Amino acid sequence: MARWQGFVQCPGCGFDIATGDGDRSCAWGDCPYLPEELDVFCPTCRFNFFTMEGNPECDEPETCEHAIEPRAHVENLRAWVAQRA
Repeated sequence: MARWQGFVQCPGCGFDIATGDGDRSCAWGDCPYLPEELDVFCPTCRFNFFTMEGNPECDEPETCEHAIEPRAHVENLRAWVAQRA
């Protein structure tokens, strides 16, 4: 099992890692324990490739060279979310 598959959020954390919404149980902006394989946000502009929401700096976020890894992590996040349902 990959490390991201067993990821569990901290008790009391209401942060939705898929959407970036919700109340956190800590003072961190992003979850400091989130495995990289579940991070679907562009490191440059924070565009969410899971929800396809945000304000991308580039004209076509699906081809942005800065977000190759986050786009590749979308399938991992979908599987993680489905596992929780």
